[in-house]
Amino acid sequence: MNMEKWAKTRRKGKQRFVIVNGVLGWGVPTAILWAILMEFIEPSQNIWVRPIIALIIFPIAGIAFGHLMWNKSEKAYEKATSNTL
Repeated sequence: MNMEKWAKTRRKGKQRFVIVNGVLGWGVPTAILWAILMEFIEPSQNIWVRPIIALIIFPIAGIAFGHLMWNKSEKAYEKATSNTL
């Protein structure tokens, strides 16, 4: 992990990190990809239902993902900075 990059990221705050990286960076792209793949695997009659549901569920899961990544990165940052003092 690049500690300088994380120091800049953490100054912007946890809420911004969760929204940008969890919801927008993971949740939305995953929802779109999942909806497209599912349409190839199992086509549905109503093409808009699956993407709408995915764009609700995956961004919510992205909130959890963002929190987990923040906590993991914070632990690594604290460990790295405590060793340098």
